[in-house]
Amino acid sequence: MRKTKHFMYFLAFLSAGMVMTSCNDDNDGPQQQDDFDAKIEALALAPKWNNYLLAASEELAEDCATLYNEWVNGYATTVKNAGGEFGNSYTTAVEQTIVQGSIDIAGEVGEQKIGGPNSLAKEGKTTQAVLEVESWYSFNSLDDYRNNIVSIRNSYFGGINATSAQTNSLSAFVASKNATLNTRVVDAISNAIGKIDAMDKPFRNNLIGSKVDAAMDACADLADIFERELKSFVQTNTDEVAYKAILENYADNIVVPTYANMKNKAEALRDAAQTFAASPTQNKLNIAADAWRATRIPWEQSESFLYGPADLLGLDPSLDSWPLDQADIYTILSDNKQSVAEIRSEITDEAVRGFHTIELLLFKGGNPRVVK
Repeated sequence: MRKTKHFMYFLAFLSAGMVMTSCNDDNDGPQQQDDFDAKIEALALAPKWNNYLLAASEELAEDCATLYNEWVNGYATTVKNAGGEFGNSYTTAVEQTIVQGSIDIAGEVGEQKIGGPNSLAKEGKTTQAVLEVESWYSFNSLDDYRNNIVSIRNSYFGGINATSAQTNSLSAFVASKNATLNTRVVDAISNAIGKIDAMDKPFRNNLIGSKVDAAMDACADLADIFERELKSFVQTNTDEVAYKAILENYADNIVVPTYANMKNKAEALRDAAQTFAASPTQNKLNIAADAWRATRIPWEQSESFLYGPADLLGLDPSLDSWPLDQADIYTILSDNKQSVAEIRSEITDEAVRGFHTIELLLFKGGNPRVVK
């Protein structure tokens, strides 16, 4: 199941009265002229702000550890044995994990992450369009989208950062039965990555144009070949022995290592936030910002396998809800609760925690905030 974007918060944010004149008239996101948003910025990098950064980073690290532990301590075995929801069918498990997960994220990148802001911009709804762009505080959007497609490539090729079929991969199996189909799938993955790479940065300033259209089309083509051809191939070529080996490689050499990397990176981000909050300097904030970007990579490369614990335990929205509830964020920043423990008691709602809350606290206009 794909994540649910929190459009109720998005609409509430718009109702606060934000305005802007174009996508290119400032370097910080929308011209935040309303009193509400100005109040948030007035609190930037105050002690409470810095403790909020630490509190949210602690929560993020714990969520990442939970996700990793859930896979290592049970769910990886469920996938490898085609148990649980997979009904003891390795064919079903391959279809519902590698194939369907790839369909879901390719569609989300093209239709929602790129297509949502693009459609609004074409309608002249520029403010809404920019606010719907995920990761625009850091200008990390196109890196996120690219890594989403890399998630598909990793799963299909059977290895992290693999650029060709690995032993016991779905790609190798498809190639052994239908080399032409495998080539077309590989080309579709490469084309989607290439078209995203060709888009102009930052995306929030370049929401329309032929490059954006080409990227959306490439993502649609990728989702389509998985949906219309690869899914049918898997259902027709029911080789349970081969599929079991593919699932074992997928769980052990892609999913679990990706989550292990994310857990380690999130812990480094938490430690950097703790160091900064204890004694704020520009260098320490820059290190925390770099740690955020580093943690973002394995998260985005996990988005083709957001089923299982990420879905059932609500870890996806807890980690990555967007847009944020800035009204509640302001309330948290401005109340009398100052300690990290007190702040953690306030950030139980998914729209005031996770990657993007940390991003807001760390970045402004695509760069780390300035410590004065």
